[in-house]
Amino acid sequence: MSFDDIVQKLSPTDQKIITDMMVLFDETSRRTKDFAQQTGLKCKKGCGACCSTPEIETTVAEVLPLAVYLWSQGLALAKLDNIRSSSTPNTCILYEADPINKTQGRCSAYAYRPGLCRLFGFTTRTDKHGKPVLMTCKVIKENQSQECERTQEKLEKGLKAPSLAEHTFSVMNIDPVYGQKLFPINQAIRQAIEKVGYSIQQMK
Repeated sequence: MSFDDIVQKLSPTDQKIITDMMVLFDETSRRTKDFAQQTGLKCKKGCGACCSTPEIETTVAEVLPLAVYLWSQGLALAKLDNIRSSSTPNTCILYEADPINKTQGRCSAYAYRPGLCRLFGFTTRTDKHGKPVLMTCKVIKENQSQECERTQEKLEKGLKAPSLAEHTFSVMNIDPVYGQKLFPINQAIRQAIEKVGYSIQQMK
């Protein structure tokens, strides 16, 4: 079945959640790209450090589109098995190491990655004084320290940046049930795959 065929088998509520989530993802990616262009910040080519970070969490709502994609590609059951049997539970199951250079890799479902993956390294938080503070990753801090310093100066002068808090609020508005609680990314993906799979079975 195609992506659209599977979506049609879901409840009207889930159909709207998936549509709204993809719109949010597109907007998040656009804002992140604009911010990167204005600051010069960029991910290190082939870097997969964030893909193996235990702190990476997401909501089930944000990986519903991903679950539909995995079912449409015939990958869902294999991914479930990978999650259940993984010897490296902190590494996202979507991450594929480069076959030649094992220190590099890529996301195997990049177009359907959740919001934090789109924002990671390119967002801000507000400190206790109400000032924006750059939130970026260790790799970017170590390799682009000057760009980070200049970006922080620009933020304090009014540069607009993607906000993790705003993104979180948007997700909760789209899905008040599955858009609130955070899970380690693989566990969120597991729940989303099972949720979509159940809907597919019910409609047969």
